[in-house]
Amino acid sequence: MRNWGAILIWFGLLCFCNCTSDNERLSTDLINFPETASSIKGNDEFPKIEFENPVLDFGTIAAGKRISHSFKFTNTGNAPLLISNVHPSCGCTVASGWTKTAIQPGDGGVIDVIFDSTDRTGVQSKRIDISTNSKPALSQLYLKGNVIGPDFTTEDLK
Repeated sequence: MRNWGAILIWFGLLCFCNCTSDNERLSTDLINFPETASSIKGNDEFPKIEFENPVLDFGTIAAGKRISHSFKFTNTGNAPLLISNVHPSCGCTVASGWTKTAIQPGDGGVIDVIFDSTDRTGVQSKRIDISTNSKPALSQLYLKGNVIGPDFTTEDLK
């Protein structure tokens, strides 16, 4: 007689693996997108991501405050831009959203990030890596500022 318990466990794991959410993943349709950088024939026909301001200086804040910011960008290249990944360098910074569709030349989008200053004090500099199909393929954004703890004075806020 077969071991039905093992079969049910195996079947349950298989169902679980196939039922996970794909909301934050890029569609595999982008692999076959005819205008990605891998299929562009001319050297001058590439997407290019250009940020309005790649650095946010949030100044001096009290520990525990959250800073939310939308980095605005434009595709200044000659081909559709695809953002494949947004990766903060620290767990205190989260990429909460970004444009996940192809951005045509001249069009733009945003990359939303949140910095949580809980349990952080002192000068902060956080990097966010952006992977795209542009040249160069990796761009970087920065959050910087000073986080003061509970023993601060009003002079620290100046």
